[in-house]
Amino acid sequence: MPEINDNVWIRCLKGDLNAFQELYDFFYPLLFNYGKRYVNDPEIVKDCIQDLFIKLIQNHQTLSPTGNLKGYMLKAFRFKLYDYLEKQNPHEPIENYKNAFHTEDLFLELFRHEAEPGTSLYFLAKAFRQLPETQQEIIYLYYIQELTHKEIAELTNIHYQSSKTHLYRAIHHLKNIYFDLIHTNNRK
Repeated sequence: MPEINDNVWIRCLKGDLNAFQELYDFFYPLLFNYGKRYVNDPEIVKDCIQDLFIKLIQNHQTLSPTGNLKGYMLKAFRFKLYDYLEKQNPHEPIENYKNAFHTEDLFLELFRHEAEPGTSLYFLAKAFRQLPETQQEIIYLYYIQELTHKEIAELTNIHYQSSKTHLYRAIHHLKNIYFDLIHTNNRK
């Protein structure tokens, strides 16, 4: 994913609506795909993205420069999504959503029809779905969304080194599950 020019954010801080449009156009696909991992309803995700940008535009005077715009946008969107979900279900703890990272369609999106039963991709998708949601999320953020460990740490409120450790453990766990599935299949 190409990076957006830092000048765009500086222009946003000054209230430049064209800069906000550039920011919206650039980050919309990332935010939409990320939001779909938490909420199955694309309309809710779209509404939350629009609400986020309306809030950014309305409050541009209070925004600060940031050295990590992608991390900032993902984190702000995540909070906006949590706020929406909390308002819709005020009696349900927000923690129920924080660990609700959905990946049912992730491999379908990535590999479409290539994940035929019995193929490596099939076993990889099956192994991935068996990982805990937090491990699925870190793999998704690092490899699919191409976030840095710094961005992942900022987004998920963990330390930089913890991001690396979580990713290492997730890959190790994925590899073990994958080879167990292959081994079990070959014994049949």
